[in-house]
Amino acid sequence: MANASDAAPEPLVGPWILLFPATYLVHIGEELWGGLPERMAELSGLAFSDAAFLAANALFWVLMAGAVLLVLRRPSAAPFVVVLGTIVTINATLHLGGALLTASYSPGLVSAVLLWLPLGFLTLVRGRRVLSERRLHSGVLMGVLAHVLVPLVGIAFVLAIGDGLRAV
Repeated sequence: MANASDAAPEPLVGPWILLFPATYLVHIGEELWGGLPERMAELSGLAFSDAAFLAANALFWVLMAGAVLLVLRRPSAAPFVVVLGTIVTINATLHLGGALLTASYSPGLVSAVLLWLPLGFLTLVRGRRVLSERRLHSGVLMGVLAHVLVPLVGIAFVLAIGDGLRAV
């Protein structure tokens, strides 16, 4: 009888990664319903219209769904799953941190904590078990860089689609 340590490691890629784009739709809905565009406008001085918010998130959703499809077709692209896990973990952590710092609801908090924090954490744990240290670290670094680019792309959408700068 083989023991657990003799078993092959679980694969990093499987149908479960479809949870990324599915939960993103839930998260976008909660952010929009919760008033995140208005809150972002208050904090940034940029007029975040719902249209600009949805357009930017539609782009991000297409990129996320594309990454998932790529990984499902080419398991050698598995580090992209770690990129996604890093992105959702950072996003969930920022929602939670913002809510704790302001002692108020952060639009997107519920889906971030209930869906994205566990999904991201389990993805990173699984990646650590399956990938080489180099591939894991590369995926995490790409996820951090991608999350840094998200607000910049959002601002570009606001300037292109929204009302741009405004007095707060």
